Amino acid sequence: EFSSMELPGGDRRTVREVLALCKANSPGLVFLSETRQASSKMEKIKWRLQMKGFAGVSSDGLSGGLALYWDENLQVTGLDSCARYIDVRIVDGANDKTWRTTYVYGEARVENRHRMWSALSNLRATSSEPWLVCGDFNEAMWQHEHLSLTQRSENQMQQFRDCLLACELMDLGFSGIPYTYDNGQVGNRNFRVRLDRACADE
Repeated sequence: EFSSMELPGGDRRTVREVLALCKANSPGLVFLSETRQASSKMEKIKWRLQMKGFAGVSSDGLSGGLALYWDENLQVTGLDSCARYIDVRIVDGANDKTWRTTYVYGEARVENRHRMWSALSNLRATSSEPWLVCGDFNEAMWQHEHLSLTQRSENQMQQFRDCLLACELMDLGFSGIPYTYDNGQVGNRNFRVRLDRACADE
């Protein structure tokens, strides 16, 4: 089960929502993007989440920031991290399973998205382990995932699809609300899009 959430800095309500989600679902892993906080500050939340491990990337001012938490049933080894992703190897001893996961927060600016696609392609080449990539890619795959008066660029969505194809990653689908971002406006000014997803290889 995968759930992604952006965590605006200083938003106590969002922290309460994360805690409520964890209490209701008892996840083994929790990933937060756009924390807008220093990694050291985000690490303190792990005790409230009842998690054992933590890996994080500090925000650049009020932009970005990543946090990954895991419980005592998993052995998580950090492989690589930067402002756009945390790459780890996960060992689930109870189920005798090992896999790799890259938790992402994609480039916000369209002209920079090629950097994210290149980074994923480079990460793909470093391992042949089962691979899960999930988080906020900051891009949609198809026009029906984007709801607004203005159509999304087919070229930028095609580049995203090409990246997933080159990395042999398949969208795992979702349940619930189809849009993971809503600008909160009404009428013609409303904009919704599916930016968050989980993808995996065979």
